[in-house]
Amino acid sequence: MRLHPVGPILLPHRAVEDGVEIGGYAVPRGAMVIFNAWAIMRDAAARERPDEFVPERFMETTIDFRGKEYEYLPFGSGRRLCPGLPLAERVVPFVLASLLRAFEWRLPDGVSADELDVSERFNTANVLAVPLKVVPLPVNVN
Repeated sequence: MRLHPVGPILLPHRAVEDGVEIGGYAVPRGAMVIFNAWAIMRDAAARERPDEFVPERFMETTIDFRGKEYEYLPFGSGRRLCPGLPLAERVVPFVLASLLRAFEWRLPDGVSADELDVSERFNTANVLAVPLKVVPLPVNVN
């Protein structure tokens, strides 16, 4: 969500008071402000190695992914918080656990883990050069 936000440009906001300063610029009351979430998440001043997937950076942190902290805004913020967030919090772990339980994930025959290309390519299907092989596990009916 940090590297590839669903909405890279957040919904427009209107400044509700005078005296707001964003990036060194004074924003007058009533002005429309558009936030570039993609750029915020990849800001080198905010985090070390911003273009790398390093999930450990969020393991021992107090950053709230629900939008209360501006260092991490994958689901928007405040009144414009994504209405699907509660559903995603419940469904995504369930779907992932179901996939891990029901399938065995293997590399194709003759391919080693070192040969697996996991580099990112921007296209419509983000397909790995060497795809994983999904093998259904037998169901034990007792």
